Amino acid sequence: MILCTCNRTELYYCGNGSDSAVKILSERSEIPADELLPYTDIYRNERAITHLFRVAGGLSSMVIGEDEILHQTKKAYQLAVSCDAVKYELNRCFQDAIACGKKIRSETFISQIPLSTATIAANAAADLGGSVRVLVIGASGKIGSSVLKNLLAHKNVSVSATSRRHGTDIAFGEKVRVVDFANRYSEIDLCDCVISATSSPHHTVTLHELKSNKVRGKKLFIDLAVPADIDSSINGFDGSELIDIDCIGRLAEQNSSSRRDKVGAAAVIIGRETDRLKKELLYHRNELLLNSAERVLSSEPRSAIFALKKRLDAAEFEAVLNILTEL
Repeated sequence: MILCTCNRTELYYCGNGSDSAVKILSERSEIPADELLPYTDIYRNERAITHLFRVAGGLSSMVIGEDEILHQTKKAYQLAVSCDAVKYELNRCFQDAIACGKKIRSETFISQIPLSTATIAANAAADLGGSVRVLVIGASGKIGSSVLKNLLAHKNVSVSATSRRHGTDIAFGEKVRVVDFANRYSEIDLCDCVISATSSPHHTVTLHELKSNKVRGKKLFIDLAVPADIDSSINGFDGSELIDIDCIGRLAEQNSSSRRDKVGAAAVIIGRETDRLKKELLYHRNELLLNSAERVLSSEPRSAIFALKKRLDAAEFEAVLNILTEL
């Protein structure tokens, strides 16, 4: 099974074919195997299983706990299945790893802690409560378009965006009300929140213009621009609050720290689930042996117990006896 993402290419296989795997990667990349090998990590047996579970859980990603890797792992597995490339062991490993990835996210909420400035800004707007009306200034830019996308994911938010009508603005879509940039203060007066993220060297919103346009009411202003888009003296005006990019950056770092704190809980889940998987694989690999043991135990149980007594230390033998007692 092959897993390819923006920063990883991984081969998962059963057997003793690490040389063959490197050869395949070499042929595909057209990089000589001896040049490729120093940059190749090879995991075997339990380490390979743990690595797969960490990948699916988002613990091996550049952004800890991100969701996309779980979707990519699932798609790669489904492709391998459709090609009839996986048998029992890989099937079981990937099914359990994908289930574990979902469990990590549902039990630790690691992926729900926002990291990007756009997500934090959109969440702050939505958290105002009730029906929230937001104006985005600079929605056609990289950060602004990301803010727009995040805002539209909130059901309690209605969005408007400014346009300079230069013919270069993106198509905002039917869910976004387009407002001429020159009329932004009239729109601000109707809004609960204003998010500005332009590359303009000048302020897009000033206290003087707010007063001149008779804009009133408590509002949340979020400034994601460098240099600043929003006049800092707006903070406190008529009960309004201004959150700047430095504040958003601090929140992002705090959230990143919170995600790192969740890694320990995720590792416990992975340890529990990989242990369960390893027992299932051992059982499957030794099914014929277990059938033989079943016959021995049914015909000569004492001889089997004496054999265990001879080979196990006292603690291990006691554990076996305790299990047999429970049975």
